[in-house]
Amino acid sequence: MPRSLSRTAIVMLFCLGCSENAATVVQPPPPPPPDIYPVNATQLTKLAAFDLVGDTRRDLITVARGDGSIRILPGEARGAFADALAFTAGGDPDQAAAGDVNGDGIADLLVINHLENALDVRLGLGGGRFAAAVTYPLRNHGNRLVVADLNGDAFADVVAAHDGSGAPLYVTAFVGSATGTLQQAWELGTPYFTTQAIGAGDFDGDGKTDVAIALGDNRVSVLVFHGMGTGAFAEPVALPTVSADPDISDGTTGLAVGDLNGDGRDDIVVACFMFSNRLVVRLSTGSGFTDPVSIALPSPVAVALGDLNGDGRLDAAAANIEEGTVSLLYANGDGSFQEPVAVPMGTHPSSLAVADFDGNGFADIAVTDLSDNAIRVRLMGLR
Repeated sequence: MPRSLSRTAIVMLFCLGCSENAATVVQPPPPPPPDIYPVNATQLTKLAAFDLVGDTRRDLITVARGDGSIRILPGEARGAFADALAFTAGGDPDQAAAGDVNGDGIADLLVINHLENALDVRLGLGGGRFAAAVTYPLRNHGNRLVVADLNGDAFADVVAAHDGSGAPLYVTAFVGSATGTLQQAWELGTPYFTTQAIGAGDFDGDGKTDVAIALGDNRVSVLVFHGMGTGAFAEPVALPTVSADPDISDGTTGLAVGDLNGDGRDDIVVACFMFSNRLVVRLSTGSGFTDPVSIALPSPVAVALGDLNGDGRLDAAAANIEEGTVSLLYANGDGSFQEPVAVPMGTHPSSLAVADFDGNGFADIAVTDLSDNAIRVRLMGLR
C-alpha cells in the first residue's frame, strides 16, 4: 500500500473496522521511537491488549480484515513481542477479545463476526492454544463486543452490539458458566444505528458493571446501559451529539472508559474523526453526566486511557490517522487534560491499545497502521 493515502482512501479503509484548580503536571520527555512488528496480514484493526498466553504478560491481539484472521503477538520480556500467531476466524471477524468464561483460570478467545451475524467462543487450552469455535447467532451483523463480569459470579460475560443492513442496533448480553457455555441473559433493540465502539465500567458507582456504546448516529453519540447486576440492563441513557448540525453525526469512531477524576465513577472519552476531529470528555456524576468538553485534535480515530507518566492518573492517547501521530494528553486529575503532545507513530495509525507491556509502572502505547500493516509499540517511561 502506498505511504501516501487520500482522505477518501483512509476513510474507506478505516470504516472496514469501521482547570484552573488543576494540579501542575510535568510532562515527561518524548519517548524513544517505536518498535515495529510486521504482522504479514492486511487491514489490521481493533487492536487490544490481553494476557492470552497465560504468563502474566500482555499480548497484543488484532483483527486482519484482509484474510479474516485473528493475529496475536505474544508478549515477551522488557516489553518486546514475539512473531504473530494466526487463527482463522470465520468469514468476516470485526473484533476480538479475551476473558475466562468458564472460570478455569485460562483466557478464552472471543470473536464477533460481521457478515456471519455471530459471536464465536474458543475456550483456552493454555499456552496460547484454543479449542474449536462454538458459535452463538446474533440478530444482525456482529460489530462490537466487550467482556466483563456482569453478575458477580467470577465468570467472564459478554455484551455484543449488532446492527446493519438497514436495521437498528441490538444489544445482547451473554453470561458465562463452568462448562464454558454462554447463556443469553438479556437483549434489547434500540432505534439507533451504526455501532462504532463499546466499553464497560461503573458509571454510577453502584458496584455493578455498566456498558457504553458509541454510535455514528446523528441523534446520539453514546448509549449508556446501567447494569442490574444480573446480566440485564436498564433502558439506555442517550448522550446527545455535540455537532452543531442536527443532521450530521459527531463522526464518532472510538471510545474509552475510566475514572478520570478519582471519584469512584468511570467517565467516558470518545474520539470523533472527519466531521469534527476532537475528543469529547463526559464526566459521570451521581445524577448522570456533566456537559461534554471538546478537545481539538488533528484526526483522531481511536482513544485509550492509561497512566502514561507514572503519576497515578489516567492519561489519554489518541491515534491521528491522517498525521501519523499519537496525541498524548496528560491528566490533571480533575477530569481535564494538559495540552496534547504529538509523537510520531507510523504513517496512518488506525487502532490503538494502551497497557504496561514492560512492567515499569508506565502505560505503553501500541498501534496498527494502514500503510504497512505493522504494529508499532512505544514503551513509555524510558530515558
